[in-house]
Amino acid sequence: MSPAHDGRTAEVAAKLDRVRGWLTGSGYGAALFTSQPGVAWVTGGLEDRVVRNEEPALVWALVTETAAFLITTNIEQPRLRAEADLGGFELHAVPWYSSGGLAEVAGSLAGGHKLTEAPAALRMPLVAAETERLAALGADCAQALEGAMRAWRPADRECDLAARIAAALEERLIFPSVLLVGGAQRRRAFRHPVPSRAITGSDVLAVVVGVRGGLNVACSRSASAGPPDSGLAARHEAACAVEAAMITATSPGWRWADVLRAGQAAYRDAGFDGEWREHVQGGPIGYLSREFDVVPGTPGAAEVIASGTAFAWNPTVRGAKSEDTFVVSRSGAAVPVTNTADWPVTASGRPAILPV
Repeated sequence: MSPAHDGRTAEVAAKLDRVRGWLTGSGYGAALFTSQPGVAWVTGGLEDRVVRNEEPALVWALVTETAAFLITTNIEQPRLRAEADLGGFELHAVPWYSSGGLAEVAGSLAGGHKLTEAPAALRMPLVAAETERLAALGADCAQALEGAMRAWRPADRECDLAARIAAALEERLIFPSVLLVGGAQRRRAFRHPVPSRAITGSDVLAVVVGVRGGLNVACSRSASAGPPDSGLAARHEAACAVEAAMITATSPGWRWADVLRAGQAAYRDAGFDGEWREHVQGGPIGYLSREFDVVPGTPGAAEVIASGTAFAWNPTVRGAKSEDTFVVSRSGAAVPVTNTADWPVTASGRPAILPV
């Protein structure tokens, strides 16, 4: 067996143990996964890419106290048998025209046990094999984004740059679930500049969330034609200072709300008090672009951060943005996932605006 197979076997075993531990105290006898993020998580990276980001998935997973099943239609069954690593799961298929669909098979396989949809909270924190997959994904995603940004020119349209970024990601089997590109005018006007036919002009911002094996990483990069104008440079440095403060504060034992407060203070210290209200600040990342956004007063914000948790903060300051993905290590330090050694950095150690 290959090291990759062995790693996936260990990852799946850890996931099944986590699910069964949850079942023991839940009062249910079987856990059902019907979403693409949930299925990718419990299977150690099996992807349902036929219809991207549409739910429910075309492949479901069912876990009982003694067995684990994958459920799909007769359309997907041959491909899964031929190309997917099904270790730990027994594959069942139903005709696509069956009126009972996947749900009927799930009920039958549950064997009379009380069945429930598995909670997303089971996905956190990451296990060791996931952290390794996330690191490989992050490196590939950053290389794809930065390579496209280095080739950018002011006469490019936003959609042209977006197409090159998407191509570089797809070549690495990464699906861009988020791809924003804002030129000099639109990045200053909109916090989410979806690509348009507008000419980018003197500077550009690109934002990516890349998905592979179900895992997500997020990163943003900016470039300018020569040195950026002083206003953008100052706002970018402010966003970087905020992100740096939030990265430092993301440690085991802290609550997500504590990190948000550290970010709010950093905005204030940078001269942009209240700017955090203009855009979501980020949070834990994994099998969604954010497993939840850290919003004051919500249950997620009150949760305690655990080692092994991946996160991405994304502070913005009026057209400037700083964003990368990290994992909280056992020592408490944040380990970068999407940073490369050859991109310039700011005084706060975050990716700078690249002059091209």
